[in-house]
Amino acid sequence: MTAALYVPHDDLFEPTELVKSPWSPEMSHGGPPAALLVRAIENVEPIELDIARVTVEMLAPIPMRPLTTSTTVLRPGKRIQLVAAELSDSDGVVFLRATAWKVRRRDTLAVGAMAPPEPPPPPESCPNETWQIAPYKNFYSDAQERRSIFGSIAEIGAAAAWFRLVVPVVAGEQPSPVQRLVTAADSANGHSRMAEFDDLLFINTDLTLHLARAPIGEWFALDSRSHYDASGRGLSDTTVFDLTGFLGRSNQSLFLDERSS
Repeated sequence: MTAALYVPHDDLFEPTELVKSPWSPEMSHGGPPAALLVRAIENVEPIELDIARVTVEMLAPIPMRPLTTSTTVLRPGKRIQLVAAELSDSDGVVFLRATAWKVRRRDTLAVGAMAPPEPPPPPESCPNETWQIAPYKNFYSDAQERRSIFGSIAEIGAAAAWFRLVVPVVAGEQPSPVQRLVTAADSANGHSRMAEFDDLLFINTDLTLHLARAPIGEWFALDSRSHYDASGRGLSDTTVFDLTGFLGRSNQSLFLDERSS
């Protein structure tokens, strides 16, 4: 069987080892379950609508056990639709909650627009980033291909890289571009960290993607910068590109705390 992040069993999704967080083998990385919620939202009728904005709220650490998704249409419509989704276990414990605006695609090329940010160099011209964070298989190290534009998760400071998911989100399915993108976007706060991993916690409480258009393809570039405040909070701010150019922005609210406290 081809490797995947999740194997479906009726309404449950069984995580594989490729879902594991590099910080604990007992917990999931945030990207794969966020992709499950995006998948659920995309499957809400009418499926012709594109996700323009999605916000994922991280309510609790996500365990490595079977999970299920559910959706609710908060604002129905043929042109604009607001959808909510939840990720929970068989006991009804909710770990992630998401809302997304879906909009109709329409040709508006005649409308003037500001010049987009300059795109980064293509992935084939960038070196592979192969830093192994944990001594076991995990999502960040083993389910993605990364090409460094500048900086690195192994270094402190702003960083940019191309990301490509190399396995399906759900076994037997081709992941959509938005599913691929959200798995990468959840890594932005780690990729642009401003402190050593052993010194400071910088946990994202959420993830928001604003997309100026529908993403295309498998490769997505994240140009990320993290900003920390002495009050114990911070922000990860990311400009997102695909191979055709500027795509949108991704942000994460950060909770900061000393590791020793």
